[in-house]
Amino acid sequence: MRHAITVLSVLLAACFAAPSAPATDDGVPQSFITGSNAFSKQFIDPPEFRLLPLPETAEYRADLLQGGQEWTVRSSKPVLNLEPVWRQVETKKLTLHLCWTDGQGRVLREESGERTKAPDFAGFTEAAADWSAAADRNVAYLIHEADHNSTAPYHEPGVPVWIWAATPKHEASYPCITINNVIWGFLAHVRNNGPQSAEALRLARVSADWALEHRQPDAGVLPLFPHSTITKGSFGGSVEGESVNLLRASWFAMSFVDLYAATAHEPYLAYARHIADTTVKFQNADGSFPYRVNPRTGAVTEQYNCSVMEFVELTEKLEKYGFDARRAAAAQRALEWALAYVCTTNNWKAAYEDVGETRFYTNLSQMPAQQLIRYLCRHRDEHPNYLPQAIRLNRWVEDQFVTFGPGNEASPVRVKGPLVFEQYVCWWPMDGHTANWILSLIELHKATGEQVYLDKAKAAANAICAEQYEDGQFSTWGRDFESGESPAKSENWYNAGAFSDWALYSLAQYAKGLK
Repeated sequence: MRHAITVLSVLLAACFAAPSAPATDDGVPQSFITGSNAFSKQFIDPPEFRLLPLPETAEYRADLLQGGQEWTVRSSKPVLNLEPVWRQVETKKLTLHLCWTDGQGRVLREESGERTKAPDFAGFTEAAADWSAAADRNVAYLIHEADHNSTAPYHEPGVPVWIWAATPKHEASYPCITINNVIWGFLAHVRNNGPQSAEALRLARVSADWALEHRQPDAGVLPLFPHSTITKGSFGGSVEGESVNLLRASWFAMSFVDLYAATAHEPYLAYARHIADTTVKFQNADGSFPYRVNPRTGAVTEQYNCSVMEFVELTEKLEKYGFDARRAAAAQRALEWALAYVCTTNNWKAAYEDVGETRFYTNLSQMPAQQLIRYLCRHRDEHPNYLPQAIRLNRWVEDQFVTFGPGNEASPVRVKGPLVFEQYVCWWPMDGHTANWILSLIELHKATGEQVYLDKAKAAANAICAEQYEDGQFSTWGRDFESGESPAKSENWYNAGAFSDWALYSLAQYAKGLK
């Protein structure tokens, strides 16, 4: 759901251009902001910038320039909190100028960049859309598309088009973020007594069975592990090469546990257990897991991966069918690492199959935080900090990645909102990521009883429905709220629409149960 990594330097340079800062080898400007918001594109709440303490610096200064107005925040310490002036700043773009000066007022370092003060949630006052009906239409589109697409670069006879093509014309697909989303979307259709339940369940099983037949060889260090990239009839390729996204397989395996619950087909459960037990072997001493691994040799081609909750949640799902102490211990260590490190630093680095390695903080994403939010809500009685941490994480997601309406100048498209941006490198308000957020909002409402979370979920569901095309597709990239145009000029992703189906059905059933 994102553009090629070759645009990374252009996008990040636009995010924070620093004329006095030398670029690194990858072309990204070197910011002397040391915190996780060094390359943030928007803020709803007043940001605090932690700066590199340079020798001889007597004053650290932030100048905010917007529409002919200027506000200044000064500090003798390398921390600049914009709260004293933030209320005066309009919800639109601004220029942020940071300056390090010595005791004589000489500039030791300065850097400037464009940021946006984004609007906050204004409440839910409209009627709820028919979320189930919208999801039914998208399911119908997916079912029709399964064997009627003639534009895919590679289409295996008798196999749903999304197996080999992420979009109607894409030359690659990513089984561990596609097959599982399709399974979840179709299973949600079945649970909602959808009009095409029988065919939806059949296609969910066809997709899973294909994955069981097309795995890594029963050899190497990741025997029978799923492929995370496939390209035009071949396994591997694109950014991943021969490697696989290790933890994404756990997210994929979660859908197999759910499919087993619906079908009692033992191979689905057995494969999910195999993926969990194989993944455990790669846990680092601190509880984390590597990102990309060569399945033949075990060589780690990229290390840092904050998506550990994919493994934690798989372990939790499997416990219903038998407790395994080794898995449980590994999951607890992974959870503790996420809470101790990732939540402390907000280093929610994007971990997508089609994006290459990036330096810390240059490409963050909200996706890996969402699963932790939901887990902490469900387990809130186990620790007094769990629910407060979930609430804080959700607000971080909103502050950095949610557009609450067409007045957000950080968005490349004027959307009705609220919708969720995927990552810095691919800054588009996407239906699939909004769906992921809806699932988190449902859990937050369950955990807190606060109406605002349910209202945000309803508003987000309405926003997804408002962008639906006549043939049932949801918009992966956002559509102008007045013209309906999508400036991305890119096709919609099958897995994103299926994720939206899952969230829309879930919200419809949850809201109905509250009445």
